[in-house]
Amino acid sequence: MQTQKIPISQVQLDPHNPRTITKEKFQELKTSITDFPEMELVKPLIVADGFVIGGNMRLLAMKDLGYRDVHVIDVTAWSQAKRDEFMIKDNTHFGSWDYDALANEWDTLPLNEWALDVWTQEEEKEKAEMKIHSTTIKIEFQESGYDTSYELIEAIRNSNANIQGFISEA
Repeated sequence: MQTQKIPISQVQLDPHNPRTITKEKFQELKTSITDFPEMELVKPLIVADGFVIGGNMRLLAMKDLGYRDVHVIDVTAWSQAKRDEFMIKDNTHFGSWDYDALANEWDTLPLNEWALDVWTQEEEKEKAEMKIHSTTIKIEFQESGYDTSYELIEAIRNSNANIQGFISEA
């Protein structure tokens, strides 16, 4: 498969692409492309029948940046099943970061500027809070079920679970 340079107007986003991007990450992607344009050449868009199956967010960013041409690899010969598999696998990240190595061996590099979400104590705190919230139980009841609900809440309280009651009238 050969890389080709074609007008950006000949490439369309795949309307079935399940990936999304936040405004913040989109800005980081645009900065990454602007700061290191050579990546576009060595990491071309993957297209089939004129639709991107690998690199939809990059295409959006390049259009926003005013690119006129893009590098692509055309895989139109692939079956639809193979295209779908590629689209998902291309966006599945099997590896994970060794944060100790990043902190000790890569700490002089602008990792945040390169859009690498590095560990912070605030993130750990947020994860812990999310875990607490994910085990929260909310009980709503009608006035006629007050006694039964009260007994249930008391039983849970006595089991050392964290209970925050919310009572509203129906």
